[in-house]
Amino acid sequence: MAIWGPDAPPPDAPLSIVIAQPLALRWYDIFLLPLGAAVVTSLAGASAVVLDWHFNAPGGVRLAGWWVTTSSTVWFAYLAQVALYAGFILTGAALLAFRGYRLSSACFPRIRRGSVLAAGGVGAVFALSFMWALSMLPAETQQQLMEQSDLLSPSSGGEALVLAIVAVLLAPVAEELYFRGVLFRLFSVRLPFLWSAGLTALLFSLSHGHLFALPGLGGSTLTAMLFVVGFVLAWFAQGTGSLRAPAIMHGVYNAVLLGPSVLFAFTGTPA
Repeated sequence: MAIWGPDAPPPDAPLSIVIAQPLALRWYDIFLLPLGAAVVTSLAGASAVVLDWHFNAPGGVRLAGWWVTTSSTVWFAYLAQVALYAGFILTGAALLAFRGYRLSSACFPRIRRGSVLAAGGVGAVFALSFMWALSMLPAETQQQLMEQSDLLSPSSGGEALVLAIVAVLLAPVAEELYFRGVLFRLFSVRLPFLWSAGLTALLFSLSHGHLFALPGLGGSTLTAMLFVVGFVLAWFAQGTGSLRAPAIMHGVYNAVLLGPSVLFAFTGTPA
């Protein structure tokens, strides 16, 4: 389905009408979406461990012991990421379907071509600007950031493909559905835009955990950058009346940031 066309909503369509109509959203969706994602992730992880134990474990190895071995592997970590974000999307789609709505029309209605290009361009500019800003940090802080980044860098083409799918497709849709589709929408009912967008951006930036995993200048810088990104994502959601624009911006932003490591995994040549 095209993401623009004659049936696209007007750019000035109010958010309360276009994104997740009041009947489609409930305040407790704030908890139901993470709960559903956790259930899907747990089921996927447990199934993967049982299958891996059944086909690959040496004779006499108990399932409980094999669980520790499997859950510490790289492929299991990638599986957990896929299941987590897919769980958010599936839970959101199921809740909306139960209430008589479709995910695509309630949260991701079509937008104009200009909005698509603007969202993608802003995402690329933000990513490049933040890469430059990080390069201006002290050498010690840069080293700290590189060490954390290496933990998530793919080491093979398969891992790179999964990471690209997660970062460019699943994560943008799932995170926009939750932060801008649920949190921002519900905050907007009672708060003006600056407060609802700012509060959503704060929660969005903190949820990535940089402030806690990298205490100091590095974590603070990344968290501040994500706050700005989150605020602009809310602005696109408000301005277009759709989560498509922020999802596109989010996906392009992630693609530019992860592009060098993904390209290196496929080619073996630094970008």
